[in-house]
Amino acid sequence: MEILFLILFGLIFTASFFFLKKNELSDDKFVIKNKYNLFFSISSFVSSALGFWIIFSPAAAATWGGMGNVIGYALGAAMPLVLFIFIGKYVRKVFPNSTGFHDCIENRFGKNLSHFVIIVSLVYMTVFLIAEITAISKFFNFLNDTPYWISSMIIILIALSYVLIGGLSATIFTDLIQFIFIIGICLFLVFKIPFQDFSNNSSFLMENAHLFDFNNQFLWITGLTFLIAVTFTNLFHHGNWQRIYAAKDNKTLSIGLVISALIIFIIVYFIGYSGLVSISLYAMDDPDLTFVKLFGLLETSFIKYIFVILATSLVLSSIDTLINAINSQIVSLSTSYSLKSSSNLYFIIVFLVAVFILSSQGYNVLYVFLIADLICCCLVLPFLLGLFGFNITTKQIYIISFLSLLLGVLIFPDPSYSKNILSDFLNINFTFINNYKLFSSFLVPILFSTILTLLMKKKGI
Repeated sequence: MEILFLILFGLIFTASFFFLKKNELSDDKFVIKNKYNLFFSISSFVSSALGFWIIFSPAAAATWGGMGNVIGYALGAAMPLVLFIFIGKYVRKVFPNSTGFHDCIENRFGKNLSHFVIIVSLVYMTVFLIAEITAISKFFNFLNDTPYWISSMIIILIALSYVLIGGLSATIFTDLIQFIFIIGICLFLVFKIPFQDFSNNSSFLMENAHLFDFNNQFLWITGLTFLIAVTFTNLFHHGNWQRIYAAKDNKTLSIGLVISALIIFIIVYFIGYSGLVSISLYAMDDPDLTFVKLFGLLETSFIKYIFVILATSLVLSSIDTLINAINSQIVSLSTSYSLKSSSNLYFIIVFLVAVFILSSQGYNVLYVFLIADLICCCLVLPFLLGLFGFNITTKQIYIISFLSLLLGVLIFPDPSYSKNILSDFLNINFTFINNYKLFSSFLVPILFSTILTLLMKKKGI
């Protein structure tokens, strides 16, 4: 029944775009640069940032990293928008004719490096998309044992249908609608989650005191891990760069980003904290379902369908942005290499088939996201430093990017978070890295790439 409700909800969105197309509503109405007012900017930034990952990842992270991960994840989700206040003003001034990150890179370094950025961005957004669809598939599997592949296929087809019909205007229109759903339903859920049971569970508090002890180094380390990982990753998100240029002016951009960052912080903090509530009440077989377990609790049809609407709004708000951004970047690549326009469709079909296959496997959502985070964290700084006027060449960026990514891969832990290539296969042991594999896999490449960039600039390598 819930799947039928999902299909109905999706058809409403899709049907609206047949209406829009019929009435020849142009993309110009929504998308032309310097056109978004404050409300559109806020709704678009928030909806695009808050995918279905917020239902899974922050709460799952809280089960082993406690309040450190709750705060770190919330800050990490909000911080990119704060940084974009400064980055956005700069690139709008220095690269006024650009429409995204890769355009800025092309204006600064040329087409070859721009293509590299597009490829990296495509990889990141693909992994992001897989994680989002995996999450919604797990959700419907939890509700009524719906096979992963059915939910994956339905969600992909719904998002693809209205994106192809309406283009970027479709994503912006749905961002607005989904923003209203997300805020309203999150407020509703605040009053449904039994926070009072949390403080009364003294045995849980005693057994899990480390999750709340800010004198515990582990808590700070794990929190910083998510702060670094999520912050740097979202600096690579093509959808955010599109919205920077779409804001009406710098004032609208700045105010919109501040308000959006605040809203995102509150929602992610709330969801993350609810993970601690959940494990105080229920045994956890799958950490990804920590927040959803509170609605095991999905005892009434009304609450169940409310949650289905929230889930669908969240996942569609992010994957339509991702599909549109991926499509635009595929078009950019094919245009540069003078490929036929029909090739774009073939690329997109192959791409979505691969996404469908991978998202139907039921992978750990948090771990999939961390893979995407690793790629971006290892690569983003040389590009940003280059944009901000550092005397660095294309060759140097390639060298720094390759070495940083290699270093990150060597340190990055396996899904059990207990092994990595550096210590277990190469037999190279550093105490700090070995004790904090996940944190080190993000921090070390970032520090390495920064230092190497500064040295190359100074030495003229």
